[in-house]
Amino acid sequence: MRNLFIFLIFLTLTSCSVEKRIKDHSYTEEWHFENGTRYQVYKTKTGRKYIIVFTRNNYNLKRKYIRT
Repeated sequence: MRNLFIFLIFLTLTSCSVEKRIKDHSYTEEWHFENGTRYQVYKTKTGRKYIIVFTRNNYNLKRKYIRT
């Protein structure tokens, strides 16, 4: 039981850091419109821009690079 508690605390701490890292390094204020849908634009460390697209046939999230 104690190990489960420690694991849950660790999971909570690491998940917050991932969200913060995405916001600090990848998040932009730009939007991309495609087929009538608005997507938030993110960027990689090298500056390439991408959107995150939900694929309905596999139920996965996919990174799609865009040209600016």
